[in-house]
Amino acid sequence: MILAAGFGTRLKPLTDHLPKALVPFGTGTMISYQIEKLKLLGINEIVVNAHHHSALIEKYFSENDFGIKINVIVEKDILGTGGGILNAEKFLKDGEYFLAVNVDVYTDLDISKMFIYNDSHKPFASLCVQKRNTSRYLVFDENMNLNSRIKTSVIDKDYFAFNGIHIISNYIFDLGLPVEYSDIIDLYMKVSADYGKKVKGFNAGDSLFDDIGKIESYTKYNKASGN
Repeated sequence: MILAAGFGTRLKPLTDHLPKALVPFGTGTMISYQIEKLKLLGINEIVVNAHHHSALIEKYFSENDFGIKINVIVEKDILGTGGGILNAEKFLKDGEYFLAVNVDVYTDLDISKMFIYNDSHKPFASLCVQKRNTSRYLVFDENMNLNSRIKTSVIDKDYFAFNGIHIISNYIFDLGLPVEYSDIIDLYMKVSADYGKKVKGFNAGDSLFDDIGKIESYTKYNKASGN
């Protein structure tokens, strides 16, 4: 799943008349960049959620064939990362696990390494994390099990930044969680506390990561790609 329903406020004015997913990037758009990377992993079906300028996203996929099946879910009311994933149940529930990626992730990480990590641990979810500065850290124990989230400017050995890539068990759809606006990290905390399910952190080490949903990062990497 590519999470693409945000308003793109950090990319204004580029997103005044376009959804963030369709902002030009590289030789295509932000979302085509993600699709091509996912295809290299062997993924042959993707679901995309849409809200801001959703009609343009539907039109885009009706006019562009990526050689794989792409399903678009339009959220009448924006559902956030948690609600957006729960709302895609009919497309995601059949596999044991599914991959979710934010549309504005820019990384050189070999995501197949996450698949191997997830297969070895079989947690409720595996989150791609990294030692880097952020405003909100995820806190893990010595076995990289998620404990909490904290806002702080102090860096601790157990604090990691979330890189917007996760592998999630389809068990998430068996819990009866309401399809409403929610943050996926909050849902991970709830599932861990209420059901005793492990949410693991996968340390991306020194892999390149940036959030191209921010205008400064978008400009930097779009220029680097020749635009």
